[in-house]
Amino acid sequence: MRAGLGRTSGDNYRRWVSSRNWVRFALARPLVDKPGGAMLYSTGNTHLLSAMLTRASGRDTHALMRDWLAEPLGIAIPPWSQDPQGIYFGGNDMMMSPRSLARFGELYRLGGVIDGRRIVPARWIEESWTPRTVSPWSGGQYGYGWFVGTSRGHPLRFAWGYGGQMLFIVPDLKLTVVMTSDPGGARDNGHIAALHRLLDDGIVPAAERGDAP
Repeated sequence: MRAGLGRTSGDNYRRWVSSRNWVRFALARPLVDKPGGAMLYSTGNTHLLSAMLTRASGRDTHALMRDWLAEPLGIAIPPWSQDPQGIYFGGNDMMMSPRSLARFGELYRLGGVIDGRRIVPARWIEESWTPRTVSPWSGGQYGYGWFVGTSRGHPLRFAWGYGGQMLFIVPDLKLTVVMTSDPGGARDNGHIAALHRLLDDGIVPAAERGDAP
């Protein structure tokens, strides 16, 4: 885990995205713990994943996402931000519509198979939904890109994007919920807690009752 590139570290984040080479900047940061040690919620780490995919495959991350997700799911994934070397941003800015994000959530809820076609290995979904660490900021359990918790006693898996872009999956209720927010003013003012209350106090009880959409 490397230091200082997470969304919660504003000064280092700004230095990183204004640098001439994001990958080199991230790799030059000092280690804050031994590999496999404490969690660092870092946008730089996920950008390194995008760089590694690009290097290993010889194709950019957008092309991979079109082939691996957009085409089989029947959704649009338009191009998004790139670093100075042309590597697609691995941490932010993938401009998916709420319907596309819901389709992606349904893929995970259904175990990687949608419309009779396997797109993601079931084993990977199980691994990514297995708690690996605890976020130092929210206290929530975290797997591979997914937070793991409960909603009214039901197992909950959710992806949490900047400013309140949320993808909630409640598997035992067969429920996938997408919430989008204005990222300009929805970070540290109780907004995220309000989104969870909307799920816990409104949507999940309706699903428990079997209310029609």
